[in-house]
Amino acid sequence: MKVPGRAPRGWGFARVPNPESRIPRGVARTFRSAACSTYLRIGLGIVALFLAQACGPKPASAPATFFPETNEVPGWSKGETRTFEADRLWEYIDGDANRYLEAGVLRTLATDYRYGEKVEAVADIYVMKTPEGARKIFDSESSVGSQPIQIGDAARVFQSSLAFRNGPYFVRLVAYQEVPEVGKALVELGHAIEQKLGERQ
Repeated sequence: MKVPGRAPRGWGFARVPNPESRIPRGVARTFRSAACSTYLRIGLGIVALFLAQACGPKPASAPATFFPETNEVPGWSKGETRTFEADRLWEYIDGDANRYLEAGVLRTLATDYRYGEKVEAVADIYVMKTPEGARKIFDSESSVGSQPIQIGDAARVFQSSLAFRNGPYFVRLVAYQEVPEVGKALVELGHAIEQKLGERQ
């Protein structure tokens, strides 16, 4: 006998009504369609993310440096590198910055070097907007007491300094001590810097 409000005898489980049984069929189909569409978009998004990570561009390698590292050129040890943007060039060459600015300098990099235990030197690289700007600076430098050498587009070496241009770069190496072998050592360092600059062009 059935008692109102009680579950029928047998397994003892009350029948759980289907929530959708109280929802019109058209509305239920709309809910199911919207849910499937949401899950599909999420799935496609996850697949697209994995594909982007697997097939996307690899991280770029670190750019080549302008300056040779320690012992990359025999006898030379590399020190600190400082960078001066065009509007700060006066901090490095106060009184002569306008000449470089008029020629179109973008930035200047200065690196300290040491040759053995005898010579301290500095290597300056002026990055110009165009090769014409580098030529303008090179031609404005005095050539008295120098000898032309084959480095870059044009070069000259003095007893304790070296200057050359290579594309949009003007380079100057200056040794603070004068010893017999310093000229040859500067030329070797200059060739190594020329090679580094070639990798950047």
